[in-house]
Amino acid sequence: MGEAVEKASKPSAKAKALSARLCAVQAIYQILQTGAPVEQVLQQHLDDAPTKEIDGEQLVVPDGALLKKILLGAQERKEEILEMLDANLKPDKEGGKAKLDMLLQAILLCGGYELLAHQDIDSPIIINDYLNVTHGFYDKGAVSLVNGMLDALAKSLRA
Repeated sequence: MGEAVEKASKPSAKAKALSARLCAVQAIYQILQTGAPVEQVLQQHLDDAPTKEIDGEQLVVPDGALLKKILLGAQERKEEILEMLDANLKPDKEGGKAKLDMLLQAILLCGGYELLAHQDIDSPIIINDYLNVTHGFYDKGAVSLVNGMLDALAKSLRA
């Protein structure tokens, strides 16, 4: 019976992927804030994953390979992705380029990287997971912004 309970409580690949995406966003945000080396931040997130809680709930242990791919890839291709994101930003009220806060930038960097590099994963799956991450931190307006930006990237990258 213990084995059946263990199998029943084992997280799905989808849950592990969503957890990896959330951890990647947190790690990129940490790097943007502190300038810490990517390898150090990656190791910290992998080490902390089994005990990480969000709002009092145990976080599913992330897919470590996916977390590493997103984190290293987003960091390596950061400038390229930021240029693509910038091209899709609407002007602010003064007519200049709108600025994204660091957390939105982290979400869009990770999502943008995946749309660019993970052609084997359907765009709606990637976008939906990053919308779920965004819902955890922002209201509807920011979620709509992330949806529009990632959707525009997906159309330009996967046309």
